[in-house]
Amino acid sequence: MTAENAAPSQSSSKLPFAARNFHFEAGKERFWYNNDPAVSAYFNALSALFPAGETFFCDSVRALRHEAKDPKLQAEIKEFLAQEAIHSREHHLYNKRISGFGYPMEKLEQRSADMQKIGYMLPKKVQLGFTAALEHYTTIISDCLLNVREHFRAHVSPKDYEFWIWHCVEETEHKSVAFDLLKSTTSPLSFYLIRVFSLFATTLGFNAILMWHIWTLLKVDGLQWNLRAWGRILHYQWVFPGAWRVCAPAWLAWLKPGFHPWQHDNRDLVDAWKKEGGEAKATNAA
Repeated sequence: MTAENAAPSQSSSKLPFAARNFHFEAGKERFWYNNDPAVSAYFNALSALFPAGETFFCDSVRALRHEAKDPKLQAEIKEFLAQEAIHSREHHLYNKRISGFGYPMEKLEQRSADMQKIGYMLPKKVQLGFTAALEHYTTIISDCLLNVREHFRAHVSPKDYEFWIWHCVEETEHKSVAFDLLKSTTSPLSFYLIRVFSLFATTLGFNAILMWHIWTLLKVDGLQWNLRAWGRILHYQWVFPGAWRVCAPAWLAWLKPGFHPWQHDNRDLVDAWKKEGGEAKATNAA
């Protein structure tokens, strides 16, 4: 097939990437974020979602990867699966360390896995739609954290910084893989309908279980009804750095028929992490 009549690539990724088999020792302090039990609980609740969530992502992509005909997309799927498997492993180990402070992280991981069982009951393409939507959700949250990484660095230990920023970087690198695979396996109309349904369904489910996890963690410290603790969490989410507020336009952009994750080109944030020695530091983070 000549260059003139070659089929267009099924991948629209703008950034080559590969899995990094890093090992971390983050989560060795009880109130590791600025000595604040509330914001620490917010991040720990996120971490409790990841082992089951990343496994679901891998399963949904693996189930339909055979339908991708583009070698570029197939190569990206391979690296996506490797990255997500490592994320699941490292967050599970992080959660085990956090549980050493008396937090029921194993219970929260199991709760997350039980919620994922609902997703596994859906058609394969809807499962992939959920993955694409959740990847969008985690990507825009990651984008926010990467943009304020100096503020984050000032409030956490170097080990915690490298752990969370590494995850944000890799979420950015592979942000279009599930999206491109879903697009390549569906008609334009079903692609859009699955996308929109998945975004609303996963936004509701993600935030419901996240807040439940946070409440459970705060309960260990007797703060589950503490208005100041919840106020600090809401301030972090909606005021500064305000990921939920900052991400609102990106969340809405998903609803545009012609949307693609790389329409927001944030390769510079990945490059900045690499230039500051992020890969070398993360390798030595353990």
